[in-house]
Parts: sequence; C-alpha cells; structure tokens
Amino acid sequence: MSDTIRNPSMMIPLADLYVHALNARTEPPPEDIAALADSIAELGLLQNLAGFADTDNPEQSSGKVGIVAGGRRLRALQLLAIREGRDPQTTTIPVRVTLREDEARLWASAENTARQALHPADEVRAYARMEAAGADITKIARAFAVRDRHVQQRLRLAKLPNEALAALRRDQISLDQAAALTTARNDEALLTELHRVTTSQWSTSAADIRNKLASDSISGEDRRLKFVSLQTYRDAGGAVLEDLFSDRQRLLDEPLLNRLFTEKLHASAAGEKSTGWKWVEFWIEAWPNHNASGGSGGMQWIKRIPGELPEGDVEELDRLSKMAEQNELTDDEQERFENLSARVEGDYSDDDIATSGIWLYVDRDGDLCSHGPYRRTEDDPNREPSEDGEATTAPLKPESRALSASLLEDLHRIRLADLQLRAGERAELMLDLLAYKLSGTLTPYSQPLHISPSRQAVEPEKSEGFILPERLFAPDKAEHDARGAMSPEGFTTFRALGKKSRNDILARGLARLIGNNDLAPMIASIAGSNVRDIWTPTASAYFSRIPVSVMDEVWCNLVPDDRTPTHATFRALKKADKAGNLHKLFNNDDFREAIGLSREQNTRIDTWLPAELQWPAVEIATAEEQAA
Repeated sequence: MSDTIRNPSMMIPLADLYVHALNARTEPPPEDIAALADSIAELGLLQNLAGFADTDNPEQSSGKVGIVAGGRRLRALQLLAIREGRDPQTTTIPVRVTLREDEARLWASAENTARQALHPADEVRAYARMEAAGADITKIARAFAVRDRHVQQRLRLAKLPNEALAALRRDQISLDQAAALTTARNDEALLTELHRVTTSQWSTSAADIRNKLASDSISGEDRRLKFVSLQTYRDAGGAVLEDLFSDRQRLLDEPLLNRLFTEKLHASAAGEKSTGWKWVEFWIEAWPNHNASGGSGGMQWIKRIPGELPEGDVEELDRLSKMAEQNELTDDEQERFENLSARVEGDYSDDDIATSGIWLYVDRDGDLCSHGPYRRTEDDPNREPSEDGEATTAPLKPESRALSASLLEDLHRIRLADLQLRAGERAELMLDLLAYKLSGTLTPYSQPLHISPSRQAVEPEKSEGFILPERLFAPDKAEHDARGAMSPEGFTTFRALGKKSRNDILARGLARLIGNNDLAPMIASIAGSNVRDIWTPTASAYFSRIPVSVMDEVWCNLVPDDRTPTHATFRALKKADKAGNLHKLFNNDDFREAIGLSREQNTRIDTWLPAELQWPAVEIATAEEQAA
C-alpha cells in the first residue's frame, strides 16, 4: 500500500481536522469565512480538503489530520456546523490524506500558486446564467461566497452589449473601464464610446469614460436636484441612471428637473411675498445678480433699523462674541448669542417692507438664499411729482434688474466681441497683456488673458442686429482648412511670413482669450471700444426682451414729447407695439424722418447703448503714468 491514502472520498470527523502550519494562507477575515459557509450551505463542498497525518508533531493528538490545502473551507465547515448545531464528532468531511511531509508541502504550494481567479467576464456570465435560472442576488452571493453588492455590480455588467463583454474577455478593456461604460444612457452611446476607447491611446481611463458619457445627463450633485430632492424628481417620473461602481447617480430628464426647480422657486417666492413684501422675484442662477439691483439697476438698498440693547446685554454680547471666535460656546450660549445679534441687527420697517422687495436664488449647495431688499424708483414714497401731476421720470437708467439671464448673457457677449475686435488690432497692447500674465507678479487665479485652447464665447443666442466681425472668425476657418501636422518645414514657412504677419496672428489670437475681468474696462478704453459698430438693437433680439418700464424710458429720453407717439401715448401702447416703434426708431431712417428728428437727436440714437454694453470709466492717463 502506498504511503498516500489516495481515496478522495475518505471521510474524517470534523473534530479530527485542524489547520496545519504548512497551510501558507494567513488568517482570513471572518466575513469571508461567513460568506464561504453560506456558499457551502447552498451548493455543498465542491472541492475536497487535502491533509497531512503529521505523526511527528508532538502537539497533534493521535489520529488527527492537519489540513494543508483548504484552510478556509475547513473554517467555513466548522462555522457551518456551529450554525446548524451539528456534532463535530459525527460530522464527517471528505479529505485526501498523505503521510509524507514532502508531498504535503507540494500540495500546500500547489493550492496557493496554481489557483487562478475566474476571469471577470466569465464571472459576469455565470452570475447572469444563475439569475436567468431564477436565483436571486442573495442566493448567487452564497453560491460564489461573495457579498450581495459584488453580485449587483457583476449583474450590472451583464447588461452590457455582447461587444463590450467580448472586449472585456479579450482584455481590450479593463474591469474599471467596463464599469464606467455602464453609465451610458443607451447602447448607441455605449458602443460609440467603446469604439473610441479600444481605438485610442488617449483619455481612456474609467474617469474619462464617465466624463464623456455624462455630457448629456445631470449629476446627482446638481444644485437644482438638491433643492428639489431626488425623491420629488423620482415621484414625478424622472429617470435616474445608477452607477453601482461609484455610488453616483445621473439624471436623464433635465426638462423635468428644470420644471420642478422653477415650480418650487415660484412657491418659495409666493411664501415670502405673503410675509408683506411688495414684490418677490427669483433668479435661476446660483448667485445674486448685483447688476439687477443696486449695481447698475438704479435701485435703493433698504437697510435695517438697528436695535438697541441694555448695557448689560451689550456686555454679554461682547463676551459671547469673543467666545464664539474661539468656538467655545455651548448650545445655550450659541442660541443666546444669535438672539442678541439679531436684536442688534434690527429689522425693516413696515413701510419699507410694503414698498420694497427681494430676490430669491438657490446657491451651489442647493440652499434657498435671498438678496435684498431693494426699492424700485417708482415705489419710492418720497418721489417728487412733476408739474403735470405725474411723477418725475428719472434720467435714463438701464433697468437691468428685471432683464432675463439669457439677455444679460447676450449683451455681455456682444460687448466682449467688440472689445476683442479692438484689442486684436493693437499688437503691442496684447503683447503687454501676455507679458503681464507671464511676469510672475500675479496670483495664479488672476487672468488678464484666459490662456487655454478654448475661445471665449462672443456669439449671442439671438444674433439679430449683431454682426460677428469677420476678423474674429474668418482667419480661424482659413487656418483650420489649411491645418497640417507640426513640422520643422511648416515652422520655417510660418517664420518666413514676417514679423507683421506674426504680430497680427498673435494679437488676434490673444484678443480672443480676453474675458470679462477686472482689466476689461481699461483694455476697452485703450483699444477704443465702440459696440454700436457691430450691434444695433432690434425688436426680437432686444426690445421684446426688456421690461415695459425700460422701453418707456428709452423712448422718452430719445424722442421729444411733441412727436408721435407722445410720451403719454407711448406708455399706453401694448408691449409688442412699443417694441415695434423702438425697432423702427433704431433701424428705419424713413421713420425717423417722418417724426422729424434733428441731426443731434439722430446722433443720440446712433450712439445709444444700454448700460450692459458699456464699460465702466477708468482713469487711463493715471494708470499709464503709474505704469511708466
């Protein structure tokens, strides 16, 4: 008889088995043993143990067998016996046993070096087959001795198209890349991205794939969703794409999210207005629009009426303030501190509340914030009436407070286009700006020029009345049409064009990088900005998008009151008719002639600009002297 008992079905009591020192694996985590016990309970012991009858071990009791291959299985069997209340003396386990130490060492080594993990693609298909046969996630997890979360992730991969699973099996894509592909909203987008990843050497990481596929969906961290809540979005039928591999969510119905967001803002504004404010409006943007209020809107900021505290409370507030700076306040002291601070800050008078209003907006954290209060000119109780009994019309002030975000963005782009056009004609100015940017004297976030491949947007959404200067885009098109690979010959040809051509290209290219920053007004003054060269207000692109009160001011400040329509009759017109008359005033010479405007009045119309298209005045001479 051989030294080795080769019968693989030799049954040995569980009580006579122990983990031998030759077993190379360290102590596994308890949760892994528990998962393996679940698997054995579900499917049985799929692989026998291998043991060594080590008679030379003085610590070993007679007849016991040390397991050299299958230590995890032995621990799981012991745990399972405890769970099920089995007697270890009568519960027998199939074990292959050797009496030779060299063979036991060989088994232990083979167990830990020859084992090869199941390929992820094969694992995915195996899970999918079990699910198709009716097994739930928990049953699959027990069968493979893994956690439920692991099974959920693999089943998510099982929904990938066959092309993607085949690429995973051929190792053309990694498991992380395959997981990233599951964030695609449809198979068409997924296969397009798969083709890009398998044929490109750049930007193919899992993060790059997620970013590419996320371009047509909304992040679960979007401020609008935080304000509305994910549950509200789901209850309204909003589709959500779950990313099981990163615990992120992507929303697939942005129009629905926008509707819910706007509806909640409307409800919030109504709630605030019920507290007594004359008006409450809201902004869609995530920040307060200062130009729409006290900035260039010509509105009066309403201040609180400060409260007075007794001397003892003043001393207590001072003491609590110092403690607050050191974060030493208890909950009761914090409440007292906030109460005293609110009393000192005071409140608005009833008259101010009745004649003023506030704006609401949702910040980047999804919190509802307010801006104001402000009082509009027409609501000022101290406004003096004119001789005809009507309130005096204030000087022309562009009331951008009520302009839509899209119109403000269009006007800012038009103004920026003119600035870039003028600055691009001054090579020395642009070289000065570039040198200033690269001088090392500015903080990293200071950007006189946005040095990046991305050009600043200068085309408005509604472009009627706006002429995009050919100099800003035509050379780019020509360069693109003739674009080739970088080469010494190409650079030599470029240099041969001469300094003037180089400076022109450099100035134009740098000018296209100018953005709306602190230096923009100064650059506009030096370059001689003149927006009316490229923009004329029209009914559809401008006048129909501004408030009626602004239309009235524009007409009354540019047209004498003895012309038709008069100021009074113009105010009585419908909004569309007002927009039509203003359009003709700016775009129809026959209309101007018909109402008998003088040369001076025509000049005023030809040079008129809303404040959003004007740059703030700067003392250029002083600045240049300081620079010199």
